[in-house]
Amino acid sequence: MSAQPRTRLNLVLTALLGVVVVVLANYLSSRHYKRWDWTTHGLFTLSERSQQALRELDQDVQIFVFLGRDEQDFADVETLLEEYIAVTDRITVEWVDPDRDRARYQVLADRFGIDSWLAGDVTLSQVPVVVTSGDRKWKVERHQLIVEDFESFEDADGHKLDVQSERALTGAILEVTTGKPTKVCLATGHGEWEAGAFGDRSFDAVVRELEWEKIEVEPLEINRDDVPKSCDALFVVGPQRLYSKDEVAIVDRYLSSGGNVLLTFDPVLKKEALSPTGFEASLEARGILVGEDLVIENDPAQQLPGNPGDLFIVTNLGTHRLVDTIRQRGGGILLAVARSVDVTDGSDTEVLWRTSANAVAETDLKKALNPDEGKPTPPSSVPLAVAWEYVPPLGDDLKPVESDGPEPGRLLVVGDSDWMASELLENPQLSNIDFLSSAAGWLTQREALINIAPRKTNAQAVIMSDADLQNLLFRVVVLLPLAAFIAGFGVWWSRRS
Repeated sequence: MSAQPRTRLNLVLTALLGVVVVVLANYLSSRHYKRWDWTTHGLFTLSERSQQALRELDQDVQIFVFLGRDEQDFADVETLLEEYIAVTDRITVEWVDPDRDRARYQVLADRFGIDSWLAGDVTLSQVPVVVTSGDRKWKVERHQLIVEDFESFEDADGHKLDVQSERALTGAILEVTTGKPTKVCLATGHGEWEAGAFGDRSFDAVVRELEWEKIEVEPLEINRDDVPKSCDALFVVGPQRLYSKDEVAIVDRYLSSGGNVLLTFDPVLKKEALSPTGFEASLEARGILVGEDLVIENDPAQQLPGNPGDLFIVTNLGTHRLVDTIRQRGGGILLAVARSVDVTDGSDTEVLWRTSANAVAETDLKKALNPDEGKPTPPSSVPLAVAWEYVPPLGDDLKPVESDGPEPGRLLVVGDSDWMASELLENPQLSNIDFLSSAAGWLTQREALINIAPRKTNAQAVIMSDADLQNLLFRVVVLLPLAAFIAGFGVWWSRRS
C-alpha cells in the first residue's frame, strides 16, 4: 500500500476513533452527572438538607421562572435550578421571558395573579419564580432570591450579597409538597422575648429567619389551658419571671403527648441572687440540670477583643446531629451572659456544646463580679446546651417496645437567649443562624430542613480606568491579530520549505 492511501486510511480511522470517544464521553456524562462549584463561598452547591428534601419528593413539582436573560439574577437562578434538576427528575422548569414570550407570560401572570412593571425598555415580573405541585402554588419574590447588604458598602472586600435563593426555593418546594404549614408557638406572659417588641428582646429577627423555612410563629400565653395540638413546637425564650407549677405542668403535658419544646434560660439576677425558672424539678426528672450560676469564659481565644468573659464564642461541640453543620463549616456560636445546663449521670440527654476548659460556672455572684476576691473557682469545661429525645426501651428481642400512648416529643434547653439576637444571626462569620435553623428543623421534626443558611458573597464590580481600556484595546485590536498572522506565517513557511 502506497503512502498516500495509508495516510487517508489513518485519517479515516482517527476520525472514527474521535467520534467513538465523543459518543462514549457523552454517554458517561449523561449516566454520571457531576458539576463543580468553583465559587469562593460554594454558592451553587446544594446543602445536604436540600438534596435530602429533593430525593424524598414523591410528587411532581413544576417551577415557572419569569426572568429575562438580561436580568442580574438570571444566571444565578439558572445555575441553581440546574443543581435541583440534577438531583431529582421530579422537577421541571419552564423559563418565560416577560418581553420575548409576552403571550405565554400574560397567560401565566393571569393564572397566578402576578403583576409586572417597566424598567426602561425591560419588563420585570413582580414575582420572578412560582413553584407549583398539583393545586398548590407558592410565589418566591425578588427579595427572597438575592438581597443586598447595604451596611457592607464600606467593607474592604466589597459589599456583600445574601444569596437566599436555595432557602427560598427549597422552602417553596416543601410548602407545595407537604401538608399543613408548620407552626411554632411562642410563649408569652413571663417577660419572654416577643415578636413585634422593640430593643434587645425582640423576636422579629427569628421570625424572619423561620419564614424562610415556611414556619409560622404565633404567640401563646401559657395559662390553664393545654398547648394546642396545632403547635408543632413550643418556644419559651428567656423568661424573666418564675413559671408556676401549674404552668410547668402544662408544658410537661405537651411534651409528654408528643410536643416539642425549646427552653432558653438567661441568668436573671434579683437581689444579688439568681432567680429560679420554675422548670428545675421537671427538667431534673428528665436528666437535665439548670445551673444557678453565671458562666465566665477565661480563654482569650474564645473571647471577643475588648470584651469580658461573659461574651464569648463556643466551638467545643458535641456529637449530636444538631451541630453537624456547624462542625462541618468550622464555625462558632456567640453567647452572652450564659448559665450552665448539664446532664445527670446515666441520662439519655446529650450535651450540644461546652465552653473551653478555662471557663468557670460561678455560683457566688460577688466572686463572679470580682474574681480576685476569695479562693478562685476551679476552671472546667462547662456545658451550655442539651438535647433530649425519647428513646423507647428495648424488649428481650432487642426491638423497641411499642407504647399504647403517644410518645414524648423533643426537648432542647440552652443556657442563654442572646444567641438569637438579630446582629448575631446576620453575622456570616458566626454559626448562630445555622444553629437556629437546625433547632427549628429538629423541633418541628422537618429533618430535611434542619439547616439551609444564607451564604454571603462579595458583590465586586469590574472597574476599568482609561489606561485599562487602552491596554485592552491594544491587546484585542493589535496583539491578537498579530499572533494569528505569525502563526499563519509559520505554517506557510513550514509547508513552503
